[in-house]
Amino acid sequence: MANEEMDFDNLRFIRVFTPMHVPKELIEQVRDRTYQVDDWYKYQEMICTRQTAQGAVLNPLSMLYVIADEGNKVVGMLWCEVESLAKILVIQTFSMDKKYWCRGKAVTLLAKKAKEIAKECKLKKIMWCTNYPKHSERYGFKRSKS
Repeated sequence: MANEEMDFDNLRFIRVFTPMHVPKELIEQVRDRTYQVDDWYKYQEMICTRQTAQGAVLNPLSMLYVIADEGNKVVGMLWCEVESLAKILVIQTFSMDKKYWCRGKAVTLLAKKAKEIAKECKLKKIMWCTNYPKHSERYGFKRSKS
């Protein structure tokens, strides 16, 4: 299937409570990461859930999603966190299977989901720290003053 034909309409975000559902190659391909892949998995195991009197619950301040196609194959992932004092959604890591790097469609998919999360959580802003701001600006993101 050529890149232009990848079906983005049937992709869906699924929130997960453990990083075991995230294919390792999606983390390995993250450029300029300052951590080891195995350390990312260990960290996610610690922060995806939190312990309460009723047992483990999803951490409301750290959200890990897989992106699945119609056949439930994981083709992407999103990890974002809520900075609750400033009411900001911070996109930490976004990665898609290279077949889905289709002229900005993956970034558009991310932007739509981030806006949905921000609205649900009543957040004021979405922040995505990147070493490639020009790429993100092409798809509607604005460079912050900081």
